[in-house]
Amino acid sequence: MHGYVAGILMLDSRSARLPGDPGHAATFDFPVCYATARGMTFADLVSYEPRSLAPAVAAARELQEAGVGFVAADCGLFSLYQRDLAVALEVPFAGSALSLVPLLSATVGRAAVGVVTGHSEYLGAAHLAGAGIDPDTVVVAGMECRSEFRRVVLDGALDPVEESLRTEVVETCLELVSGPRRIGALVLECSNLATYRTAVQEACGVPVFDTVTLIELLADGYRRRVFASSHVARRPVAVPVVE
Repeated sequence: MHGYVAGILMLDSRSARLPGDPGHAATFDFPVCYATARGMTFADLVSYEPRSLAPAVAAARELQEAGVGFVAADCGLFSLYQRDLAVALEVPFAGSALSLVPLLSATVGRAAVGVVTGHSEYLGAAHLAGAGIDPDTVVVAGMECRSEFRRVVLDGALDPVEESLRTEVVETCLELVSGPRRIGALVLECSNLATYRTAVQEACGVPVFDTVTLIELLADGYRRRVFASSHVARRPVAVPVVE
């Protein structure tokens, strides 16, 4: 296999994937391929357990052997294993949209970066530390109390009501940016939320980033660009000297 830009490391779980989600191949305008970490489920990402790494490393190396430029994960909680997987591969590994937070924090000054996660009780200090985040720079909101999100993403239903999901994501983000702390940017840590980035941007009026943002950023490092001048300067003409 040749020609893949990105490899997407998937958990061994059942979840509906819509365009805009990194788990849906139509999300990207460059070639991607997928590999599943067999036996590794969402529960393995809640707390650090080195024994859970084996299937993730095996699947990531499978993607590496397929010739991808880099490997990215389909769940932001992979930040827990960011360093472990990065050192296990010969190609770059991006475990979470949380990796964008330190960069964004540096750009928004005294404002905080809002982080929207699938379940606020699952996103802990170790996940933030794995992404190099100062916890004082973020405000976290979870989707666990939203009924359609819980039914589809947390409980695994395969018949999502997309309009309901969109409404729940936007409402959660609006509550976050309307809180007491000024929010300068939003990061949708849960990859299932990436489908609704545009709706969140329109509703909240702040820049919004997600796992797809991170993958596209890394992919751009492999894109060959040729820059041409928009205008051609007139060359000086030699004028003969008349004596």
